Amino acid sequence: MVFSAGSKEAVGGAAKKETPLVMRFGVNDNTTSIEYKVAAKLNEKLMELSGGQLKFDIFPDGQLGNAKEMVNQVMMGLLDAYQEPLGGLNQQIPELSILEMPYIVKDFDHLKRIVKSDWGKSILDRLEKNHNIKILDMTLFGIRQTSSNRPLRSMADYKGLRIRVPASRGLRDWAEAMGGRPTAIAFAEVYLALKTNTVDAQENPLPTIYSMKFYEAQKAIAIDNHLVQDKSILFSFKRWNSLSEKQQGWLKEAAAVASAESVKLVTEQSESLIKFFKEQGLEITYPDTAPMREAMKPYYEKFEAEKNIQGLTEKLMKM
Repeated sequence: MVFSAGSKEAVGGAAKKETPLVMRFGVNDNTTSIEYKVAAKLNEKLMELSGGQLKFDIFPDGQLGNAKEMVNQVMMGLLDAYQEPLGGLNQQIPELSILEMPYIVKDFDHLKRIVKSDWGKSILDRLEKNHNIKILDMTLFGIRQTSSNRPLRSMADYKGLRIRVPASRGLRDWAEAMGGRPTAIAFAEVYLALKTNTVDAQENPLPTIYSMKFYEAQKAIAIDNHLVQDKSILFSFKRWNSLSEKQQGWLKEAAAVASAESVKLVTEQSESLIKFFKEQGLEITYPDTAPMREAMKPYYEKFEAEKNIQGLTEKLMKM
């Protein structure tokens, strides 16, 4: 009798165990972060579903590179998975920057409706066909808030503030619209920049402000809810096509569990962190966001004109 390489049988009737397929998952943040915990939950569920035959090696702390480098690695088929906001893929599809324009997305459910719309489906199709990126599912990164070295009680208090922002058109526009001075600094260097007063403020979800200890170098946090942000699970489309239908099903189910876990963790942590930050001596403020939303309108119009997508902002906001 001839046995194939993948057979579970062997000479003498003994079972031959299949070699597990181990994939690589890059994580930008540290092991205390929600980003890492979500990746670990996905891997745990995947191993459960596959009986250990399909799993990830997870590399936290940016071991495999920064965000841009890991996205490129997924595109090249050198990395199997990485979490990145859909709006962060604007280098691949420029109009995705609209998802990082503050105050367009109301909440995570709204963002999911946008992605499931005809516009969203066309974006996902282009990512797969043109950039080797399969979106397994969306996880919730959080709602971005502003920490600073002085209390921000109204939009007027943002004036002149040196605000660290990532390489994001929308967040740079937001900082400018608030009257601040947007400053691009690598994520890994933000803590030192705050400590040395290179910048006055930064913006991130509360769990990130906690996990990266940014609160240690700040005096206040403004709950301005300027951006609801995902961390979509990017997966190599080449790798996806190499998997069996059963393996693909395991991955999709595990990704859905990871998505639910992200919402649970973000919600729980955000509710408890307000109390924690107050205990650390930070002042928590709730500035009126109505003038902030109004200040963003000219930036929406300018962006739409540049990309020739007039009316898209209003269309997405109404979904």
